[in-house]
Amino acid sequence: MPRVSQAVAAETRRKIINVSFEIAMNEGFEKLTFGTIAKKAGITRSGINAHFKHKADLIDVLIPMFVEIIDKPLIYTSPDAFFTSWVYAIHHDQDFVKAISHSGAIISPQRGVKGLFEKIAGDPAEVERCIYMSIGYAVVNLAENE
Repeated sequence: MPRVSQAVAAETRRKIINVSFEIAMNEGFEKLTFGTIAKKAGITRSGINAHFKHKADLIDVLIPMFVEIIDKPLIYTSPDAFFTSWVYAIHHDQDFVKAISHSGAIISPQRGVKGLFEKIAGDPAEVERCIYMSIGYAVVNLAENE
């Protein structure tokens, strides 16, 4: 069997990543299986395995994509600016809502909170209060939307 060109291999990898991202964003990581990806991408499971040996390898590629979507609407200059941007994103940015709703499967709460502590500028006590207010706000408001 002839080897696949690098361009075709790169295109297949990109397709796997894009389809995986769409599944994870819209259906959640529990629906992200090689079988589901193969079916939606129109390739074989062995085709996926040629690029990603394990689901964890694929998730490692998806994490930065989720982080980028979560980070994009947020302002980290102060606790007040962060909270205001968080509330706005909850109500006006569907990709943000999907990303925070599904990211718990790949980004532990501890890692997520730690990342926020590192990014939000301000007094540590105010930053901590802001983070927990933001999480509470999301829990209440996202539960209402389900």
